[in-house]
Amino acid sequence: MVSHVALLIVMVFVKSNRLCSYGVAKYKLSKNLFQSIKFKYFFPMDQPVNTFNNGDIVFISGKYIVESSEPHFAIAYTSVVDDKNPNREFDATDLSECVPHCVYSVTINRDPKRIEEFIHFGAEAVESNSVTSKPDIKMDITIVYPHNSPKFKYLGHLGSNIKPRANYFVSGLIRFSKSGKMIIEATDIDSLKTSTININLSESSSLATPNAPSIIDLIDDDLNSTDPRTFKESAKFFKTSNIDVKGSISYASESNNPPT
Repeated sequence: MVSHVALLIVMVFVKSNRLCSYGVAKYKLSKNLFQSIKFKYFFPMDQPVNTFNNGDIVFISGKYIVESSEPHFAIAYTSVVDDKNPNREFDATDLSECVPHCVYSVTINRDPKRIEEFIHFGAEAVESNSVTSKPDIKMDITIVYPHNSPKFKYLGHLGSNIKPRANYFVSGLIRFSKSGKMIIEATDIDSLKTSTININLSESSSLATPNAPSIIDLIDDDLNSTDPRTFKESAKFFKTSNIDVKGSISYASESNNPPT
């Protein structure tokens, strides 16, 4: 399946061997909220090797995979934005807020449903994870879009044109609900059998409203009301955190990476 994500990160913990760099990075969701990701970057075979240092601020693009409720990023392209102070402790003072924008090829697996002024439906994407070297990782995704947006008019009243097992390209902002469900705030939803819809950038906006539950939380509550798992069980899943993850790199043991 096709997937692509672009993101601005700060390197927290980096190790390298002759073939790749791997470790833990963070991106900044809001002023005091960060999300950790485990990454791997295979060095280009025809270019000089450029390794990362702790504290580097880097623009990355590649594949964003959620495996066992844990986010991983297989980096395809990098551009170091700031490396003035290498090997420093984790410092996100200069890191801009950045919500990942993604493109995924998905298959619909749950009918559309309206909640307040939004439509949400379920989909799945199957991706390989080169960070953990595992194929066929299935990601369950909830996609949400504004009910009254003219951009999505072609999807029909209440999403009536969205059919189970149909395939779509979905682009949008990656969010995670309080219980760890992956939700995409769609900016485009394109059927593989139809032409693309022109983008009106003025319609792309955050779904959160100050002093009120966000639509992400409302959808999460709606999904949990039909989910046999308890909130306590689902809360074990993906979590956002502003706690440093220094040293939490056991997944990338030398046994899983080529020797130097």
